[in-house]
Order: sequence, then structure tokens, then C-alpha cells
Amino acid sequence: MGTVFLTPSLFPEEEPEGRITEFVDANGDKAYIPAGFTVSEKDDERLIDKGLVVAGPDRSEFVWIPTDKTKLRQRDFHSDLYGNTITAYRDETSLKEYRDMERSVARYGGFYMGRYEASYGGGKSLEDYYPASKRVTADHPGRIWVRFSPQDATKVCENLYRDNPTVQGFFPWGANWDTMLQWIIDSGAKTQREVTRDSSNWGNYSNSRFTRGSSIRYTGAYEQAKANNIYDLAGNNWEWTQERCGSNYVMRGGGNSIMGFACEGDMAPAAIRDPLPGSSHHPNVTFRVALYLK
Repeated sequence: MGTVFLTPSLFPEEEPEGRITEFVDANGDKAYIPAGFTVSEKDDERLIDKGLVVAGPDRSEFVWIPTDKTKLRQRDFHSDLYGNTITAYRDETSLKEYRDMERSVARYGGFYMGRYEASYGGGKSLEDYYPASKRVTADHPGRIWVRFSPQDATKVCENLYRDNPTVQGFFPWGANWDTMLQWIIDSGAKTQREVTRDSSNWGNYSNSRFTRGSSIRYTGAYEQAKANNIYDLAGNNWEWTQERCGSNYVMRGGGNSIMGFACEGDMAPAAIRDPLPGSSHHPNVTFRVALYLK
């Protein structure tokens, strides 16, 4: 696997090791920045209600998902591929790992979601593999992390920044995905319909007018495929989550195509749920890494 390179951005000096700092944007909204992370200097990436972008020491980028108004919880967007309702899904709140994340969100008022679909960050075996959240295009070489089971994704997400005492990498739960999408709706970036029914105008589908069937080896390739500074939440690659439906893990976000057929935006919108066996290693399914503050 190759390493990933990101176009250099203008970031200020990193915060001292071991310290979480408070960031207040121009509107008076607050976010919390882990040690060693920097806030983007770009004007359109410094407002929390539009998508505050931060970069880790490895220059992976994340967006703060505020939960002061958009509460952390699973939501039934009525977008299940097979018609299941939310009652068919496991109650995530009963699990210790979820409660650890939930306590952090309650304390700090948010969590971070990867700005890009996961790519290879480093490591030589499952014990020390870790993902990156960086743009991957022809101009920014790297490798999108596909054919990876959700069980393995859980491990590698935890490896990211594991030596940083202020932040914890984790594999997103369904509640994280749903809260992110609801925040995108609440902020006015996308309508309810654009998120839950038809994501054609912002998703990289094989028949998208702005991609002409772009390769799913890339992430962050198209500005049209962005919402609140997060790329490829609709179409592109499907994304595993920790969410469970029976014995199956759940994919979200839709994909560029389904079994080689064009994936219309109203067939697989951003909010879609598609449960599959967790042992699956699909060539067009990746994941996204999230972070919470310790």
C-alpha cells in the first residue's frame, strides 16, 4: 500500500502536547481541539455550522460535528435498502465502547468525522495498521482502503493517534453517521430530501452528471460531492459502520454502482442502510475514521 500525500494547507503552530484547547469561531460557537491538531486558516473551513476543519499531526483532516442542537442518536431516515425500520437495529447505547464515546460527546458537545473516506496511513500488520483521512486523487497519490472487514476497521481506527493522550480514534457507529447527516440538514447545507431520498446532485454515482462515472479509487475529487466540508458521503464507495442489524454490519452512504449497475441517487441516498455479513471484503466498500476527545 502506498502512502497518501495531501496538498499543503496553511495551518498555525500545533498546540502543546497533552492539552485540549477551546476554539471559538466568528459566530461565537465552540469546538475543542486535541493536542497536536491545528485549525485550518481557510475562511470557509473555520465556521462550526459550515464545517470546521482540523488537521492531525499526520495532516489527516477531520470535521467537527456539533451536538449541542443536533443530538447524538440513531435516526430512522426510512432509507433502509430492504425496508427495515430502526427497531431492527441493535441498541448501540448498551455497549461499553459506545458509552465511552457518548460520555465524551456529552462533555465536549461534539465529535470529529473524517473529512475523506479512509486511505492507508501506515503500519505493516493488523496490529499496527492505521488509516488516514486525506484527499486521494490523481494529483494526490494514495490508496483508498477497500476489501477491509468491519471487524478489522474497528481495530485500525483505534490505532490512529493511539499515543495521543487527548484523542481517541474510533470506527463510527450508526448514531455518529445519523447525527452527522441530521446536522447537515439542520445547518441548511442539504435538504431532508437530498439526504434521505435523492442525493443525485451531490453524490458520485456512476451516472452522475458531474463525474461521468469517475473512479471510486479517489476521494475528495469533486467539490460538488461535499457537504459542510465533508466529501463523498453520498455515492463513491459504500462505507462500513459499527452499526449492526441482526448479525450483519451496516453499510452507509450508497455507492458509485451496485453489482455493476448504475446506482441512481434515489436508489441509494446518503442516508441508506445496507446490512451485509461482516466477513465481507468488497472491492468498493471502505470506511471512515472518527475521533472523540478524551
